[in-house]
Amino acid sequence: MRDINMTSIKTIDRAIDVLQVFTLEKSALSIEEISTMTDIPKNTVYRILYTLERRGLIKFDQDSLTYQPGLRLIEFGFLQAAVMDVKKEAEDLLDELFKKTKQTVLMALKEDDDQLFYIFKRESREGLKVSTQVGVRRNIFFGVLGHSILAFFPEQKVERLLQDEFKPSSPNSVTDKNIIRQRLSKIKKERVYMQANETTVGVMGISAPVFNAVGEPIAAIGVIGPAIYFDDDQVEMVKKLVKECGENISERMGYKLKLDPIS
Repeated sequence: MRDINMTSIKTIDRAIDVLQVFTLEKSALSIEEISTMTDIPKNTVYRILYTLERRGLIKFDQDSLTYQPGLRLIEFGFLQAAVMDVKKEAEDLLDELFKKTKQTVLMALKEDDDQLFYIFKRESREGLKVSTQVGVRRNIFFGVLGHSILAFFPEQKVERLLQDEFKPSSPNSVTDKNIIRQRLSKIKKERVYMQANETTVGVMGISAPVFNAVGEPIAAIGVIGPAIYFDDDQVEMVKKLVKECGENISERMGYKLKLDPIS
């Protein structure tokens, strides 16, 4: 943990104390039990539980008058497990991709609410710096990685997302829905995508999807660098490397390349 000269927020500390009393052995607890275990007054415990219940992190059982972990809290656990699984399987391959391209390498996970959650970043100490950081969430339309995932969504879902208003990330961002549809169709066929000057002027990105064992798009990887660096030969070389890296990660996640992703 980082050593920062700053005091924590007491209310949040107490809320975490409350959450941490739940275990596999004691997954249902009364207010009295929680108050005793945390040494927090019952009135304060009640307010904390009510707030957590409203946000789906805690649920109340009317029959037993006990509190239990909510679905949203369980989802966080599954998300962490998914992040760790994908990152663990991908990390050495992404490091190798970084060594071969000498450009920034990113990986983002698709979340249940169709947001991108960045879980990997490797960049050189010199040269282009990418603003996206590990732990950042982005709209699925953001940048080169999002499109590589979006292309493999069911068509009805793509159309629904296209109806939602999304903000361009730069003056050059393409928002024409017909052009986006054409791009997604091409990505689905080629399984690799190149975009230049749209997310950030002067920057090019090349990405590929990552699939799970049943062919669902769960993540995307990408190489990001100065557009001036990518001549035609370099583009083709990086596209090949990125596509192969995405396929290798997918295979480690149980995906069989002979199967087509679900649509």
